[in-house]
Amino acid sequence: MVSNYLIFLLSYFLIILSVVGHGVLAIKLTKTNISLEEIGFVGLVGIFFLILYSYFTHFFISHDYIHNIVFIIIGLLSIYHFRSKILIKKNLIFLFSIFSIIFLAFIIFKTHDDFGYYHFPYSYYLNKFPMTIGIGQLNHGFRTPSSIFYLNSLFYLPYLEYYLYHMGAILVLGFSNIILISNIKNYLDRKENNQFFFLNLLAFIFINVFFYRIAEHGTDRSAQILIFLFFIYILSLRGNYKNFDNILPKLIILLSIIISLKSFYVLYFIFIIPFIYYIIKDDEVYLIYKIFKNPILYFSVLMSICVILVYFFNTGCLLYPVQQTCISGIEWGIPNSEVSALNTHYQWWSKAGGGPGYSHELEKKLYIQDFNWLSNWIDRYFFNKVSDFLLGLSFISIILITIFKSKKKILKNKNFSINLFYYCLIILLLTEWFFNHPALRYGGYIIFTLIFFIPLSYLLSKYETSKNFRFKVIILFFLVTSIFVGRNVDRIVYEQVFYKANFKQNMLFFTDKKHFRVDNKLNNLSKIYNNCNSDIIECSNNQDFIIKKGYGKMILIKIKN
Repeated sequence: MVSNYLIFLLSYFLIILSVVGHGVLAIKLTKTNISLEEIGFVGLVGIFFLILYSYFTHFFISHDYIHNIVFIIIGLLSIYHFRSKILIKKNLIFLFSIFSIIFLAFIIFKTHDDFGYYHFPYSYYLNKFPMTIGIGQLNHGFRTPSSIFYLNSLFYLPYLEYYLYHMGAILVLGFSNIILISNIKNYLDRKENNQFFFLNLLAFIFINVFFYRIAEHGTDRSAQILIFLFFIYILSLRGNYKNFDNILPKLIILLSIIISLKSFYVLYFIFIIPFIYYIIKDDEVYLIYKIFKNPILYFSVLMSICVILVYFFNTGCLLYPVQQTCISGIEWGIPNSEVSALNTHYQWWSKAGGGPGYSHELEKKLYIQDFNWLSNWIDRYFFNKVSDFLLGLSFISIILITIFKSKKKILKNKNFSINLFYYCLIILLLTEWFFNHPALRYGGYIIFTLIFFIPLSYLLSKYETSKNFRFKVIILFFLVTSIFVGRNVDRIVYEQVFYKANFKQNMLFFTDKKHFRVDNKLNNLSKIYNNCNSDIIECSNNQDFIIKKGYGKMILIKIKN
């Protein structure tokens, strides 16, 4: 047991340091205006460039053991080279303290419901094969890949193999916590209890109380954590234009990672509207020039191109399952009828038409029309998932008002109008969410949280700081940390009892044959592809697929019945 945990711990912290090293290297090479002392954002820069690198190299090579070892060593060499600037005492305390606590969440046996279906198979596919055109034919989940899979594929290592596939979610949670705690500390040092102090504090409470289970993060919760950060920084920009050069790359990196994690979060581009409006209104138009001058913007564009190309080569669509983006006549493309059916299926599922124990007499198309789904959604989903979540947010709000309520101060909130502008946009997103995909995992968590916490942070900022204000914040910090630790310890004990997880022997999550079914299928298809004479245009296994050679790749074309 000792050696098993030591190897995991050593690899865990070496990967964290390597990601930071890649972030430092990227900041230096692109001359990005982010201080190396902001180690949380240095880590997010590392994640951003790792995702970009993973997407780009996937077109040509697989992310096997040797590739990943070399890549991690490069990150470690980078952090060693810049050690005097990055490995300062404050950064080391943050890194090892935060990620040591989060390591508890990394001890997992029971994984996400979709993990064995397509999260694991897709990451494993990236480790075993370079791009295969038409791979979306093998698994519905392969048609909507997330950048979290591309990030996780870089942590496939000898001995540990695929048991580090949750590192992506760990990194997002850890670096986000470092950013929030750093911001909270800076506000406390300056004795500022403004709205942004409380937004950072509320974000810290929210992600650690509600998102404590790493196995449940999937492709959604990491994005929603980053959306909270994105919102805080874009909201704080007005009146802080002197720090524009520092905030801009952070906004670009956050939004790029968010959209790459889940493509429908492209809707959050809507927050750019007030951003541009206020720049023009405040006579700061020259800042728009700075946007286009920033090199991070062009790396973000490159990432977007890579994501779109992956969609295209996997499905024949530029943004699956949006039928209007599907290009007709692509031989490996998903048929339009199937795209439409899957779009309907996703809506049906999010509106409580499907799921464990769910059933409904109406067919899917009829169920999602008008409000046929509403009564079932209220009965099956609103009670108790949404209602419990809203009660949790209400409880946190009451607790914080009770803790920080004091004599009201005279407050001239310069950001009240911009808050109202953004608040209206959030309500608009809530409307879109409710009509199209009313499941908390599809953006509902962050929408409801912002609806609660924006007015709450404004209200709390109206109170004067008491003599023991700092003490209250510290107590709150330790309380939240205790809840995170306690809930994970309780989960670990439960998994040992209910699932018979043997954490005393190892910390490996559960796998079975279904995790490798796509890999087995690809291995068989690859044998046909490799044995196909170079003079032959097409090969077939006479069952499901015609296999072609083109663009230097294996192309899968589904045989029509």
